[in-house]
Amino acid sequence: MKKTIASILSAALAFITAFGLAACTGGGSHEPEQILRDSAAVTIFTTNDMHGSLVNDEKSVIGLVQTAGIKASTPASILVDAGDATQGASFASISRGADVITAMNKAGYDLMAAGNHEFDYGADVLLQNAENADFPILAANVKKDGSAFLQSSVVIERADYKIGFIGLTTVSTATSTNPTLLSGITFEDEIATAKAEMADLKDKADAIVLVCHMGDNASAVSCTSERLVESFTAEERANVAAIIDGHSHTVEETSVEGVPVVQTGVNFANLGKITINFKEDNGGVNFKAHGEVLSYDEAMAYPVTAAGATKGEEVATVIETISARQKEVLDEELCTLKTPLWGGYICYDYVESRAVETSYGDFVTDAFKYYAEQFAENGALDLPVIAVENGGGISQSLPTWHTGGSKVTRGDVLSAFNHGNMVEVLKVSPAELYAAIEKGLATTGQDETGLLQIERVSGSFIQCSGFTYTYNPAGEAGSRVTEVKLDDGTVLSREDTENKLLLATNNYVSSSFAQGEKLGELGGEDIIIEDYILFVSGQNNGVLEYDCAYGRIKIANDKSPDSYEVKIQVKDGETPAANRTVSLIVDGGAAKQLTTDADGYITFSVQKGAHTLFLEGYSNYVYVNNYSGTGTVHAKEGYYSFCFTK
Repeated sequence: MKKTIASILSAALAFITAFGLAACTGGGSHEPEQILRDSAAVTIFTTNDMHGSLVNDEKSVIGLVQTAGIKASTPASILVDAGDATQGASFASISRGADVITAMNKAGYDLMAAGNHEFDYGADVLLQNAENADFPILAANVKKDGSAFLQSSVVIERADYKIGFIGLTTVSTATSTNPTLLSGITFEDEIATAKAEMADLKDKADAIVLVCHMGDNASAVSCTSERLVESFTAEERANVAAIIDGHSHTVEETSVEGVPVVQTGVNFANLGKITINFKEDNGGVNFKAHGEVLSYDEAMAYPVTAAGATKGEEVATVIETISARQKEVLDEELCTLKTPLWGGYICYDYVESRAVETSYGDFVTDAFKYYAEQFAENGALDLPVIAVENGGGISQSLPTWHTGGSKVTRGDVLSAFNHGNMVEVLKVSPAELYAAIEKGLATTGQDETGLLQIERVSGSFIQCSGFTYTYNPAGEAGSRVTEVKLDDGTVLSREDTENKLLLATNNYVSSSFAQGEKLGELGGEDIIIEDYILFVSGQNNGVLEYDCAYGRIKIANDKSPDSYEVKIQVKDGETPAANRTVSLIVDGGAAKQLTTDADGYITFSVQKGAHTLFLEGYSNYVYVNNYSGTGTVHAKEGYYSFCFTK
């Protein structure tokens, strides 16, 4: 690209002022500057872990309309997603990700990395979604039968500079995804793959950006983005402008060895922005990159041009068309729910059903067990019937917002059970059941308040029906379960490989029972749960009331005191309700009169364990649990509020 002498000198002075005479720390050559030309900025906007949350809610979801407008308003910009876009909310799951791809096409995405949940519908569906995308879906370290499964990298040119993007998917996908959906697929080492791809791109691009679905939780994945950067040599690192991260649902706005790392949390709560400033010196290219995370308010206030507004309107039209088509299916009412069924994320920093017994876990496994009993009766199978669900299989709670109850729709169920699993019936041994429970336990102890010390929450944590189990949180891994007892009082032996149980579970969990004998399928997981909702509510004039006793998963030598203190704020909108008498209802019991303090807080004690709290005249339920710390230690507002609001 030709420049005038005047423009070169002008740009040189500006660049020296902005960057100093030393080479840029973000990457590129580290030699002193010799010849400067106009600096050029390329802006990369980033999303990750959208999980189908694409529509602005005027509160916490930025959405595609605004993001598309921002990109279209920004010259030399690129829009990138770091995975887990096509699975999650019903907008995504009802079409197995196809509708998300359509919306992302219109929004102007330039590329995305495949997240672990992109594989939830199976390899063939992912390939179909990739074919329908107007942008490449990258996964350099994913192979099928030894060959590349998806595209490994792409070079995009903006402002006369070339940026090479490499996609990496966490190898933990091999164990977190239903293995029956991954036939022939392998996940290669992220570090070795990245180094090989970077070497290939070195002479093809002026800078390299790694788009990683790996996250920052070292206890959950073998390779984090931080570890990836630290594995690079200084020469390799000099070519890397930034890392776009995903998977751990955290906000990352940091720098590792001079390389910016950006991750935006989950469900479109934030928008990532990476700015790469390029310059040339003596025929080579240097760059300096800066990464930041724009909050909801910052993103919504971002200046959008007329062209950007037009682009946003185009995206809105596409989303409205898709939503209208989906609405008839999703809005079909199943029942009226009187009290919430808790599961999945309740606050952003803790996944309840992956660590403790939950009411939704009990309800779902009761559903599996009910239909498995019919299966056994029809097949004249005289075996004890049990059911399990993995905590990671319950993505959301089934909410209700007032004591009169809330309508439950197919969309509500589909949002919570969005993995496309089937419910299977197997013959398994008590020994295998013990092993499956052990696999999901990730505790290291329990403190004096009863809070479980969690090494890492596990998607394999077992919710159950037809039996109870007791475990020692501080026990040695693999030997934490102290007792498994059937509902009829029979205690099962850990060493028993001869006797059989009839187990109903989804086909993800069934892979843990390698010696189990599959007898048949009950149907799609979401359909089984819908049918059970209709059955139970149908016996009560369409109203679902589910009494969860929370006694199926027990702790040996429980250190919890009999009760614990809860402190919750009461608000009228954003204003604390100070010095007010309110009526508190715990677990649907009798109302108790309490008075808020000067800051609007009520303080009270409840018996140890999980509780659903409600204030008469207020619009939301609050969940607390001393074992998980939700509502006490873990009280970061996310999917549900931890204060009572009008």
